[in-house]
Amino acid sequence: MLKALNIQKKFGNLHILKGVNLEVNKGEIVAIVGASGAGKSSLLNILGTLDKADSGQVIIDGIDTSALSSKQLSAFRNHKIGFIFQFHHLLVEFTALENVCIPAYIAGTSKALAEKRAIELLNKLGLGERLHHKPAQLSGGEQQRVAVARALVNSPALIFADEPSGNLDSNNARELHELFLQLRDEFNQTFIIVTHNEDLANLSDRKVLMRDGLIVQE
Repeated sequence: MLKALNIQKKFGNLHILKGVNLEVNKGEIVAIVGASGAGKSSLLNILGTLDKADSGQVIIDGIDTSALSSKQLSAFRNHKIGFIFQFHHLLVEFTALENVCIPAYIAGTSKALAEKRAIELLNKLGLGERLHHKPAQLSGGEQQRVAVARALVNSPALIFADEPSGNLDSNNARELHELFLQLRDEFNQTFIIVTHNEDLANLSDRKVLMRDGLIVQE
């Protein structure tokens, strides 16, 4: 599903990524772990096409993303990739249903089909009674589940998550981790997750340890 080849990245004189290689199979949950400053989030942003490497290749679902124009890359990201962050980044003026529908609208999906898919996902995530609630009316765990539904609405090939349970209490974090496993089992969904949470890392199919801009252990 993903192949990263010799990913290099510098910020000024600081060598953040020093030739990272990584392969991820379809339906696999891979946790990227390591101390702060190891390069985990920088790598995730490059793998997710939110940032560009100075050199190297990122191939997702057979597509070399470095060969795409900015417009092509935006469309590719919208269709093929979902993102879940530590902070849910929901739009406060929109309901849960509307927030989930937005990526589908951007992809050109009709309102009827987008809402049908969003309602199915929100029901599956236990939010069927909260469709028309705005973020301020939802708990932290509910808000993060809305963000998960938003990441899934376009049926992406790959979901990237950056500290997805970092802003949740232990109970909500555990429920989110179990949800990832359920989505992997039901949809063969692929996840790459940067996390400091040992429980989530240990639940993953594979842990990748980063240190000083390199993968040092799997």
